[in-house]
Amino acid sequence: MQFDILGPLQVLDGERPLVLGRPKQRAVLAILLLDAGRVVSLDRLVEELWGPQSPPQALASVQAYVSHLRRLLEPQCAPGTPATVVVNQAPGYRIVLGPGDLDAARFEALAQTGHDLLQRGEAPRAAETLEAALGLWRGPVLADFADAPFVHAERTRLEDLRLTALEDRLSADLRTGRHARIVAELERLTGEHPFRERLQGLRMAALYRCGRQAEALQSYQQFRVQLREELGLDPGQALRDLERDVLCQAPHLDWTVAADHGPGPAPAAAPAPPDATVVPGRAPAVPDGPVGRDAQLRVVDEALAGTASGRGRLVLVAGEPGIGKTRLAEEAARRARASGVTVAWGRSDQDAGAPPFWPWTQVLRDLLGDATGRPPATGPDTATDTHTDTHTVTDTAELARILPELADGGPRAVAPVVDPEASRFRLCQAATATLLRLTRGRRLLVVLDDLQWADVASHRLLAHLATTLADAPVVVLVTYRDRDLDGGQPLADTLAELARVAPVDRLELTGLEVADVARVMASHVGTDPDDELARLVSDRTGGNPFFVIEVLRLLGTSGWPQRTTSEAASVVAQQVPAGVRDVLRRRLSRLPDQTRTVLLVAAVTGQEFDLDVVRAVTGVDDDDALAAVELTVSAGLVAEDPAVVGRFRFAHALIREAIYGEISRARRARLHARVGQALLDHRGEGVDHVLQLAQHWWLAAPVVGAEQAIPHVVAAAELCLDTFAHEEAERQLRRSLDLLATATPTSGRSASELAVQLRLGTLLVQLHGSGCEHAWACFSRARELAEELGDGSALLAACRSLYEVAFARADHSAAAALAEVMLDIARSRNDPAALVVSHLALGRTLWSQGRLAAARDHLEQGLQVAAPVDGREHLPPRIVLQLQLAAVLTSLDEPDTGIELLAAAVRDSRRGTPFAQALTLTGAALVSAMRRDPPAARAWATETLELVEHWNLPWPAGYAAVVLSWAQAVEGDPATAIPALRGHLARTEAGGTQHLVGWGLGLLAEAHLCNHEPLEALRLLDDALARVARTGELSYESELHRLRALSLVALTPPRPEQARDALRRAVAVAREQGSVMLLRRALETCAAVVPRGHSGSCDHPGPRP
Repeated sequence: MQFDILGPLQVLDGERPLVLGRPKQRAVLAILLLDAGRVVSLDRLVEELWGPQSPPQALASVQAYVSHLRRLLEPQCAPGTPATVVVNQAPGYRIVLGPGDLDAARFEALAQTGHDLLQRGEAPRAAETLEAALGLWRGPVLADFADAPFVHAERTRLEDLRLTALEDRLSADLRTGRHARIVAELERLTGEHPFRERLQGLRMAALYRCGRQAEALQSYQQFRVQLREELGLDPGQALRDLERDVLCQAPHLDWTVAADHGPGPAPAAAPAPPDATVVPGRAPAVPDGPVGRDAQLRVVDEALAGTASGRGRLVLVAGEPGIGKTRLAEEAARRARASGVTVAWGRSDQDAGAPPFWPWTQVLRDLLGDATGRPPATGPDTATDTHTDTHTVTDTAELARILPELADGGPRAVAPVVDPEASRFRLCQAATATLLRLTRGRRLLVVLDDLQWADVASHRLLAHLATTLADAPVVVLVTYRDRDLDGGQPLADTLAELARVAPVDRLELTGLEVADVARVMASHVGTDPDDELARLVSDRTGGNPFFVIEVLRLLGTSGWPQRTTSEAASVVAQQVPAGVRDVLRRRLSRLPDQTRTVLLVAAVTGQEFDLDVVRAVTGVDDDDALAAVELTVSAGLVAEDPAVVGRFRFAHALIREAIYGEISRARRARLHARVGQALLDHRGEGVDHVLQLAQHWWLAAPVVGAEQAIPHVVAAAELCLDTFAHEEAERQLRRSLDLLATATPTSGRSASELAVQLRLGTLLVQLHGSGCEHAWACFSRARELAEELGDGSALLAACRSLYEVAFARADHSAAAALAEVMLDIARSRNDPAALVVSHLALGRTLWSQGRLAAARDHLEQGLQVAAPVDGREHLPPRIVLQLQLAAVLTSLDEPDTGIELLAAAVRDSRRGTPFAQALTLTGAALVSAMRRDPPAARAWATETLELVEHWNLPWPAGYAAVVLSWAQAVEGDPATAIPALRGHLARTEAGGTQHLVGWGLGLLAEAHLCNHEPLEALRLLDDALARVARTGELSYESELHRLRALSLVALTPPRPEQARDALRRAVAVAREQGSVMLLRRALETCAAVVPRGHSGSCDHPGPRP
């Protein structure tokens, strides 16, 4: 095999290139090749492939990739035979290559040989050898992993070696008289690498030998000027000597056939400095920039300068309200634009009416341009084709959930909403990929202002993007209030996570020094204040810039600076309240009544408000409303939105807080009702206003009644579910239940509560697992309501939800009872779809209980009426029926029919959703493990994990990973498989799923047996038997007894009598259940392991252990 990394990754088997599989599988091989001969740990592989936020199935996926690679690279290697290319070596894997198998190693050897030949004066041979070395390059190192961090260091090293080899080859060409041939090449290379002195010297020598002495000198002068202007340096001694020789027309510069020593710096000379990175100069501070923040702005400038070389950072700006966080961000944005960096803003609002992902929605709209035709954020090379490939189309379809204008009639449903976190992960991935695509050809500053008010979904997206910043030309500047920042809050959790995953600068803004307070005062009144007054203002305000300016405004109403310093000081000491909000209230009290009324309604509307909504609520005519708002703009209380006519925003959140805090709760409720109605009248129920409407009607409920608020709150919950803002969805659903509890009891109220309980219960199971007690309570309440209403369809849905929870918990008695109820309802309604679901529920429960004949009967009945798979259902019941029946028939020892059903299920799933495919492949892996067919089990499990990783799907990964590890153990590598198998089982159980835990422990015990650890196997099997006895999940009980017998005879000394008793139980249980397969397996084991001469047969019941 030939392995090539000098260009896109390729492996050649002779002349035939191998198909290396999915990107992450290729990445595993690339990482191993970059460290050829050295061990790469599993932890490092996981970190390189997924970063700090690796999915639970990451280790299993790595195992699957390695398994695939081994089959590709060693097709002749029989199962169970130790690998010789990708070998296991703690704590991970090592790739073993022969001499010359890796193109990079061949290149280095040839380059060194060529260099040595050149040093010895053998220029022709050196040129030939170096040409061969450079000919191995097909492009940049691992060009198909251009953005992967694991490539950067080795790519830099090899590229530097390539340039050195290229310089050696050009030097050899020059010595052999090829100066005319290489002039053009040197022209290009000195343009690409302007600071490599050796290339400059070679170019000068080549030009001189071509009779172009003037151009050679001109070339030197241009280089000297560029070096001085950009780096403040002069050329090295060797290049200065060469310039002198060119001026003097030194004879040794001329080429003769006998001469093998070319002019210019000798090959052994010290290497030229590496290519310099041009760092743009900092923009000069403008006079009205933030005072006293020079140190913080230097940090921001350095972060922005880093984007020129493709490095990004997070800059976190923290401080109390009014301390100047937003002002610092505005100055950072001004400087960024001045240096050619594109800027996009996302603001979070204190009121809870913003849509999910609101700050990011603003950022993306700013960059992409929205449906209203507003141009995107400006910056160099901002034109970006967002529909260039399949990934982009998929990302756009995902983003259409939060940016409906992107749909354009294109695809919306890109993947099934199976698991909320998995779905949100995909959306975050799409948003991050889109942002990074938008950096092509430009640098980017993203400002997220007031992050403390952002929703959890926005925090998740920030954490996701942060993992990519080290190698992206993006600076994300975040401002937030750091007061009362306790653990458990979304912001506190996000800050802790950001510190782990991204390069971070933390800027904590504190009060200004007295001198800076004096500068602020001088800038606002045009004259320097007295030191005593500045000190007094500083002490009173704590140096808070917003507070300082408000005090100045208050002083202005008292006649300062015309009044004396002592009079002004008296005003500060006696009339300025202790808090900034009190200062604001005093200033607001001086406004005209109509203006205060407009501000009052604006504060209720939100941090941002539209003039027409305020006018509608206040009843003030257009001109008067506009005049009132213009007065607040002049007073610095409100700012106009430059992008939308008639839209305004409070100049600072403290201003709105001060106004809103003065309104009584009763008055607030009435104003929220009027604002809500005005929004409906003027804005309708567009996506961007759904949560805003819900917030207003929720706060208005005490005066308008719950009935009017409920539809808006439920609509908000639905929007949050559709956009994966799960925490906000849960909050809105709980609000809905609170409102419903106060509504007048009617059948309509009960029906609404029924729908909300089912929705909330389903969400809680998805978020917290089947062990969530509140989910069970939601479904139980839904069942009660359905029975009261006589709603058979809803009753079936509630019972089905309760059944799924009970089955996942392995509470099989409860599950069986619920399945019976479902079947009764389905029969009474003569509902084919309900009959299918009910027969399936009862069949799988009976199978779990070991009642195989009854399970077969129900599963076959369900299959008879199940509709064909049409690809639209998330998980077609027909597929699950086929899988379950295949398992039952396998246990009944009808393998041919079982395999046919399995094949049909897999075939049907290919027409379905990715989740249906993953679950079907998992089922196939489970049935293969039941049949003890490790190769088939491994193949099915590996395909499952590839699909799971591609779609970031939920729980099927756990079972598939368990099967894959078991197959690895029984095929000869138990030591590696056991830790992985144990981890997969622990994660599956931690999710609240108890179903198949006894089976999983049995597989783990078998792995320990393969590793010659019968005592640990025995402990696990005793635990498994206790569990199945407690849960009633008995279909695997016979196998557990059989494995227990194998463990007993493997002990030192063996315990044959106890083993015989265990086998008796295995035989008895298998016979009682009708499991012909397990019965035959138990009898075969008995014949093989019970020593001759021991009394008694295995073929009759023995005592329970």
